[in-house]
Amino acid sequence: YTLSPLTFQGTNLTIGGGSYGQFSAKASNYSKLTDNFGISVGAYYKRDDGYFMNSHTGKKVDASENAGGRVKLDWEITPSFKALLFGNYDYVSGGAFPYMHKDSTAANFNEPSSYNRHLFTNGLSLDYTGNGYSIHSTTGFQYLKDDMKMDQDYSPKSVFSIRQMQEQHSLSQEITVKSGTQRKYRWVVGAFGFYDHRVIDTPVAIKEEGMAAMQGHLDAAMQRTGAPLRIVYANDRIDLPGIYTKPSRGAALFHQSTLTELFGLEGLSATAGLRLDYEHTGIDFSTESEGGDVNLVFNIPNRPMPPMFIEGDTLLTGSYSKDFWKILPKFALKYQLSSGGLVYLSASKGYKTGGYNEQAFSKILQGALAESIMRNAMSGMPGGGTGAPGGPGTAEVVPLEEQLSYDPETSWTYELGGRYEMLDRKLSLTYALFYTRVNNIQIIKLEDQGTSGRTVKNAGKSKSSGFELSVKYTPVNNFSLYGDYGFADARFVKYDASEDVDYSGNYVPFAPRHTLSLGASYVYDFANSPLIDRLVGNIQYAGVGKIYWTESNKTTPQNGGSGEELYQPFYGLVNGSISAEKGAFSLELWTKNLFNTDYHSFLFEASDMTTGKVNQFVQRGYPTRFGATLRYTINR
Repeated sequence: YTLSPLTFQGTNLTIGGGSYGQFSAKASNYSKLTDNFGISVGAYYKRDDGYFMNSHTGKKVDASENAGGRVKLDWEITPSFKALLFGNYDYVSGGAFPYMHKDSTAANFNEPSSYNRHLFTNGLSLDYTGNGYSIHSTTGFQYLKDDMKMDQDYSPKSVFSIRQMQEQHSLSQEITVKSGTQRKYRWVVGAFGFYDHRVIDTPVAIKEEGMAAMQGHLDAAMQRTGAPLRIVYANDRIDLPGIYTKPSRGAALFHQSTLTELFGLEGLSATAGLRLDYEHTGIDFSTESEGGDVNLVFNIPNRPMPPMFIEGDTLLTGSYSKDFWKILPKFALKYQLSSGGLVYLSASKGYKTGGYNEQAFSKILQGALAESIMRNAMSGMPGGGTGAPGGPGTAEVVPLEEQLSYDPETSWTYELGGRYEMLDRKLSLTYALFYTRVNNIQIIKLEDQGTSGRTVKNAGKSKSSGFELSVKYTPVNNFSLYGDYGFADARFVKYDASEDVDYSGNYVPFAPRHTLSLGASYVYDFANSPLIDRLVGNIQYAGVGKIYWTESNKTTPQNGGSGEELYQPFYGLVNGSISAEKGAFSLELWTKNLFNTDYHSFLFEASDMTTGKVNQFVQRGYPTRFGATLRYTINR
């Protein structure tokens, strides 16, 4: 949020620092050049030394820098026609992905782990107010270029590494026309369109210890065939480069009607809306294996033969696309109470588009490489075999597009809520009860226990029910208390992401059952102090949990076991600040996670390719941090 230079003219300067090498600086200026035209500019910089060690390198893994700037032009062309043009640039650079073993307090990996991003965001907003109607137009353009590096085996072993470079151009346009708010019948009509073009360059490398593990798997497979030879990889590294272009475009038309004073009852209104949504999404891909060649070492009694070189590399190219059409209705009843409160009932259909998983190619290409090696190896044997001796019959092959794609997710949400104000509006209460049914729910899955990327999959049907409650109490002008609580029970109703298991009845992963926020704010004004005009104190408690991490809600069974529940228990963080203000200056002292609560912000299971053991990796929550911020405001 930024101020408008038409309503505020001045300069804001901020500098701050804290533990773990935190430093930040920010400056912004707001100028009114004419009575109806203004400009604001700003810039910022912040950094930290990181919070988690990499025991392999002895350095922090997540040190980061962030810098950027913005320009905004505000023009009131006429009293009824306004324009706003803005441009933002944001740059992020630093370490990333401080994943560590669940039983460790430090990461331990040998490959680079970093993230760098350039992000340009530009927009034009036009507002026109006519006689009984208004028109609003929003045009947006975004350019993103980033570079991510990750050690995908999360260990000091040289097994997997990945680099992902993206370049994205996005353009969007929305036009909305609204009726005036004084009529009994109110309406909104509009149109929306967008175009997005993203190119992803994702080279994956299978390194020395990964190759040794693959060689072991290949030796075991050949031993089962009974063939008198050994297939030996010719290189100690296989690269899986891939370039994926993902264009998408879409359009929507929408309308909403609201009728007030329904049945002649003041305060009662009914709303009905409809949105027609179209989206086209596609993927163009070109990916291959490099270094997957093998040597056939024969062991035929009484027939000595030299090793035979076999080319094993494979290439996958092609393109797929889909079109989606959806009609999304919405209904609502609202009753506005004379006391300022309200009660409402609503039903709406939601939609999340489908698409294609480019990260699925890592697993697909490894499978294609293995098939190519076996096919070429068998054809290179004396006699020119066409298949693995003693191997299984031809299995049903899932079409490549089906392996890559996922379908849209649709939902219906029903909500009953309200807001009440009491005690001369010193006490306010807001509540909502909800129930949601989801079809084709989309979930994030780690392919092959985290060794082959993350993909979106459809997992069948789910339901979620719960409520949210917010209370705010301001007994006096300078003191306020608030509390927010939410409960959600989100479960799979019919799980069909896999034919081998059925997780129906399990909790949906990453959906917290409880959320809680409690806080207090106090302001003390000094009447005649030469040092302080005002003292402001804030304290907050924020809690969340349980959070299940997998669809099974359990750990992967080891040694024939059944697995144990796998979740983040409820935890809470205490944050606080106290600010002293004097004239144009303010000094704030702050702390976050005051009691150094230990928690996991993310957990996943990954298989060690070299041992077959499934390990749990976590991203730990940030420890206690504290610091100070000095602000100076020049109000002209």
